[in-house]
This record gives sequence, C-alpha cells and structure tokens, in this order.
Amino acid sequence: MRKVRSAEYKPLTEGLYALHDGPLVKPDSVDAIIFDVDGVLVEVSGSFRQVISLTVQHYFNRVLNVPGEARLLTAEETGLFKLAGDFNNDWDLSKGAVAFCLMKQICSGNGSSDTAAIRNAAPSLEEFTSLVGRLGGGLGNAVDYAREQLDDTGRTRFDSEYRPELIKRIFMEYYAGPGLSEELYGIRAEHYDGPGLIEQEVFLLNLSLIERLQKDGLKFGILSGRTPGEAAYLFRKQGLDKLLEPEFILTDDGGLPGKPNPAGLALLARRMEFAGAIYVGDVPDDWATVLRYRSEHPELPPVAGCMVSTGAVSHGILDRYIEGERVDYLAADVNHLLSAVNDFRRGV
Repeated sequence: MRKVRSAEYKPLTEGLYALHDGPLVKPDSVDAIIFDVDGVLVEVSGSFRQVISLTVQHYFNRVLNVPGEARLLTAEETGLFKLAGDFNNDWDLSKGAVAFCLMKQICSGNGSSDTAAIRNAAPSLEEFTSLVGRLGGGLGNAVDYAREQLDDTGRTRFDSEYRPELIKRIFMEYYAGPGLSEELYGIRAEHYDGPGLIEQEVFLLNLSLIERLQKDGLKFGILSGRTPGEAAYLFRKQGLDKLLEPEFILTDDGGLPGKPNPAGLALLARRMEFAGAIYVGDVPDDWATVLRYRSEHPELPPVAGCMVSTGAVSHGILDRYIEGERVDYLAADVNHLLSAVNDFRRGV
C-alpha cells in the first residue's frame, strides 16, 4: 500500500491506517467484520472489470454492427462509474456504459462510426460520469441524461438500440462461460462460447486469519452485490462456505435494495447482534452505505468503514475520493486489517 499522505490519517500497523481522531469502532473492541466480496475477498480486475469492457465492445461490434477494435471502455475506466455512485451492480454499470457510448454515436450524426470515433467523441467518460454523479449516480440518471442530449429522432433510435436485458445476458455469458452459465444464471450461452472470465479471479482472503479470529469470538458476515449463485460458487470453491453462517450472508437476491441503501447492513446488525463492527469495502458506495446506516439507524450498534486498495477503483481515482472523505480505516488489503485486529485484540 502506498503511503497515505493525508493529515487525517495515522498508521496503525503495516498496511493499515486509521483516522487521527480515532475510528468509530476501535480494532481491539470490534466483535464482527462484514465483507464486501469483489475487490475485497477477490481480485476481479481480470473478471468483472474485463467482462464489463468486453460486454460493451461485443454489444457495439456484434449487436449494433459497429466496426472497430478500439476499446470503448477499458477495464480500469469502469472505476469512474463506481466513483459516480450507485453503480454497485455491474450489470447496471455495463448498461450505463452502453447508454453513454450510444449517446455519443447518435450525437455524432454518423451512423457508420467505428469504435475509435465513438470513443474520441465528446463528452469524455470522466465528464459524463462526473455529471451523472452530480445527478445522484446510478443507471437511471445515466440513461436519462443520455436521452436528454438527443433530439426526438435520436431518442427514438436510442430506445430502439438500447436493449438492457440483452446487455445483461451478454455480461452473464462472458463472466460464466458456457460451462457455468446454466449453473449460475439458468441460461444457455448464445452469444459467447469462450472461457468464462470467472476463472481469472484471484482469491485474496487468508482463511487461517478467519479461523483464528473466530476462535477468539469474532463473527463474520457478507454484504455483496453478487448474485446468490455467484457467491455460492466462489465460497464453495475456496472453502469459505465452511466458515460462514448462512444467515450472515446477504447477496443480491432481489429481496433488499442494493448498496448504498443500508437495509442489508441493518439486517446483518440485527441478525449478528454485534456490539461494534467493521464493514470492509472497495468502492465509494460501500462507504456511503456505512454513512447512511449511521444516519438512518442510530438505534443499531456502530459500524466503522474500511476501504481496501485491491478493488475496482484505480489508485489515482481512489486517492482523489479519499481526499474528500474521512473513512475510518484504509487498508492495503483485507488481510492487513484482519492481522491488525488479531494483534490488537491479543495486545501484541
């Protein structure tokens, strides 16, 4: 982890910083840790971020028949949508990226534009996501803004060519591949027959740290935007399913609003009955979830936030975000946080 230069933070241990005036929940008093999954327990630069990029490219090359090899959205650029907020769901992020590129293509007035021309057309992705962020973030604002830039003829074309369910389907196939599409999503691959990028994921969590802290009385939970099938596959593959209580796992089954809505965090607080917890995330929506939890549920026990630098937002983007926020903890990765909690609880 690069040195945190903000005067707001002090180093606690190697790879872990905390607010100078103290985090809401101290590392020696925490009795529960709740994890996001992508970017926290799993390094997903080769899976979800690439899938978003490939989905957008496939949609324009193969569905809209737009020629060109120039990448419309790189894997790293997906972090700009995360920074805009309310793009916790990568299906929505892919849809928002398609809407952005389609708006630019239509505005250019050149129906035969190639992908390089679309990418180079104004506005830039950073300008677009900044505007969407000021509107409140999320897919709805992204699509509304894109349509508002078009005249009546352009909006008619946009509505015809923007097919969100097909975008979602292409995303699922690139992620799972033909071998897992049916198991994870109940579909047969129709648009992509290559290997699923799910196999590119790198598991980051040191399970021995979980086992050690559980013996010391800590509880562990999951609050993730993954689907139940995606999460279950990962947990079985890595052996994490044997260490987690099923009722402490909340994934995106459609039953609760997604982050940054704090409903899931509040439900876990009630189920886990902790005195003080840390929620570990990697994107601004994770920290926003903690802040809204504190504001909307003052009757529930305190939750501190920890941002790790292994996630979907590049270091440069994350640094800019942190400068304007006061996140309780900043960690190089999840294991640095767990090791520090273990040491503090044991008085090391």
